Amino acid sequence: MDKLQNLTFEPYEVELETACNLFLFSCFTGVPYCDMVILSREHLFTDDEGALWLKFRRQKTNTLCRVKLLPEAVHLIGRYQSDERTTLFAPIAYSAYLVQLKALQLRAGISIPLSAHVGRHTFATLITLERGVPIETVSRMLGHSNIQTTERYAHVTPKKLFDEFERFLSFTENLTLTL
Repeated sequence: MDKLQNLTFEPYEVELETACNLFLFSCFTGVPYCDMVILSREHLFTDDEGALWLKFRRQKTNTLCRVKLLPEAVHLIGRYQSDERTTLFAPIAYSAYLVQLKALQLRAGISIPLSAHVGRHTFATLITLERGVPIETVSRMLGHSNIQTTERYAHVTPKKLFDEFERFLSFTENLTLTL
């Protein structure tokens, strides 16, 4: 993600920059491409503490998704805000989006092939699960109806494993075993 966020674009590379920002939005929210391109202001709401949320139904499953927006996602929405359209983001055809993702992968020197789904995997693994969000909550955020689907998206990384083991050790440091 850092490599993509650090890319700079020439004025004539508007579509490439848009594709990069759409991909990053997916990484920060877990929203799939098909839903992201139709999101509108109607899907945004503010909670009692002033935090901005996305609330929408997945096209694929009709499952309700609620995602609290991270500052990076809010920034991207603000950057593309326009009174000339109802959607949050400028439209980009899926086929063009995939081509732009390949170009971004090469330009940023990323070894993992970028696809629309990689953004959702990134959100599930690095943004949520690795930071302590329970998989049940991640499942709801992604709009999955069962945990098994989410388990294919959210992977336990070595960092997550070590962090959880350290947390476990801190719980047991004063534990004594009496036989």
